[in-house]
Amino acid sequence: MRRLVVAGSAALLAVTVVGFAQADRITHVGLTAISGQGSGTLAFSPTAKNEGTNQFDVQITVNIHGATPNTVFTASRNVDFIADGICTSPTFAPFSPAFTTSAGGAGAAHYEVLRGPPLFVEGAKFDVSFRVVGTDGTVLTSECFTVTVK
Repeated sequence: MRRLVVAGSAALLAVTVVGFAQADRITHVGLTAISGQGSGTLAFSPTAKNEGTNQFDVQITVNIHGATPNTVFTASRNVDFIADGICTSPTFAPFSPAFTTSAGGAGAAHYEVLRGPPLFVEGAKFDVSFRVVGTDGTVLTSECFTVTVK
């Protein structure tokens, strides 16, 4: 009986941990190929950091895999200030620097974005999507999602 209780407790603990370990759709989004090859993820992590007049700080990490080896990729973002979950802005602002995939077709880059008034103040909302473009013509995109400045 004691083994059954211990096993049951361990199973319940495992389910609880797995439930908390799953990625949040808003902070972890998939990158899907609309041309070329590969896929990936993007981690979008707002922080509590305030620097000068900048009230919004976000750490962004791009990871791709299954892409063409030794290819240069440029990541960019599309910010839309009509926060309705639909990214309609035609402009993508690139991050710097670009990154190059390995011989195995994987690559990653980390960026920090600091913004402030008048658009990035506490409580402001905006939509954003991401695009990663390779020199081989590969284009990976994310879904559009809404962010609230804290």
